[in-house]
Amino acid sequence: MSKNSSIIELSTPDSPALRGHPSKLFVETTTRCNLACPMCVKQTWGGDAAEGSLAPDLFERLRPAFPGLEALILNGIGEPLLHPQLDAFIRAAKERMPAGSWVGFQSNGLLIDRARARSLVEAGLDRICISVDSVDPAVYRTVRSGGEFGDLERAFATLLEATSSGGSTLRAGIEFVVMRDNLRQLPGVLRWAARHGASFAVVTHLLPYHQEMASHAAYDANTDSAIALFSQWREKASRGGIDLHRYPAVFLKYGKTAGDLKLIEIVEAMKTDAVSRGVFLHLEKLFSMSEARAREVQIVFDEARAVAAEVGIALELPLAVPKSVRKCDFVEEGAAFISWDGNVHPCYFLWHRYHCFIDGHEKLVKPKIFGNLSGQDVLEIWNSPGYRQFRANVIGYDYPYCFNCSFALCDSVQTEDFEQDCYLNTEPCAACLWCQGVFHCLR
Repeated sequence: MSKNSSIIELSTPDSPALRGHPSKLFVETTTRCNLACPMCVKQTWGGDAAEGSLAPDLFERLRPAFPGLEALILNGIGEPLLHPQLDAFIRAAKERMPAGSWVGFQSNGLLIDRARARSLVEAGLDRICISVDSVDPAVYRTVRSGGEFGDLERAFATLLEATSSGGSTLRAGIEFVVMRDNLRQLPGVLRWAARHGASFAVVTHLLPYHQEMASHAAYDANTDSAIALFSQWREKASRGGIDLHRYPAVFLKYGKTAGDLKLIEIVEAMKTDAVSRGVFLHLEKLFSMSEARAREVQIVFDEARAVAAEVGIALELPLAVPKSVRKCDFVEEGAAFISWDGNVHPCYFLWHRYHCFIDGHEKLVKPKIFGNLSGQDVLEIWNSPGYRQFRANVIGYDYPYCFNCSFALCDSVQTEDFEQDCYLNTEPCAACLWCQGVFHCLR
């Protein structure tokens, strides 16, 4: 099937990606923050990136979209509670959004006191997702630099108090960023959250924005199909008395034995099999894969599911390894992303300029911008031919698996000024792991 025919099949009028209005808006109210968390993208900017807050006149440009929204998420890379008009934004949106829709945001929660909790409830806030990566005060202080766990406990207490009188739609939840150091704390954090009034939990893996954090990521960068195929061939080799893991040393060996040649033959057959199945293999990553860590992640996630069912928390978990079947929830669900300066973007991955590290590979990311609210309202930008075609192309999913490719990362996708990938796609989506079940956010 050609790429164009794929787009024709998927581009149906009832697809949220191709409607005449966005179904979800992610609006960055501010890039300012009261913390300096080491895993945050802001810590990679070197202090030279502009900080600011969304002006009320730019927020006005979003109003035409409100009647068609399912959700309005008022956060980006800053702390939403620092915006002086946050409550007014919530109230204005709620007045125009349809029944059954919701307004929410993610927050570190440390600025919430009794007065602020009441004002958020009165404004009509529906969901608040507060970062809780540990219930150990010392660990929390390290992960959320500048924060104190006691302030977090008080925030939940005041939210519970503000919603206890009845009539409030506000649901409090938590976000937990999985790292190797805090992985085993997840079940305990869920129990703590339930005791403090949380009704949902969003769990995501760490996306390292600088090299020092790369070793903290808990997931494996090989896809599930690559691991499954590799496991099949390793078992097949083992039945013949051949250890597949000897391949890296044998491949570079000058004088190869008959057994060495047989091993190389098996690996070549495995590669041919992968091509026939459309599976991308990165042999170096497969041979160095930590299966013990992957098992540990899965064990903890299984325990977390059991705890969530026991305490009544709605739990969203990432996968232990990236899935091969991709699905961009942001584009599929008709989302648009608004920066504090009014720029309009298609997704979380292409919202800002940054470097990130996936299994040791550094990726330069440049924001994808389709317009600015200073000159057009959001519906005009959403329905522009370029933005509409971008969304249609994205849901065609005709992309290579860049981080699972043996040439990763090649010059096509490594450059900041991306033009096209090796499939000649002009959408910089092939190196994104958001669509493979590894990262989550409030949505």
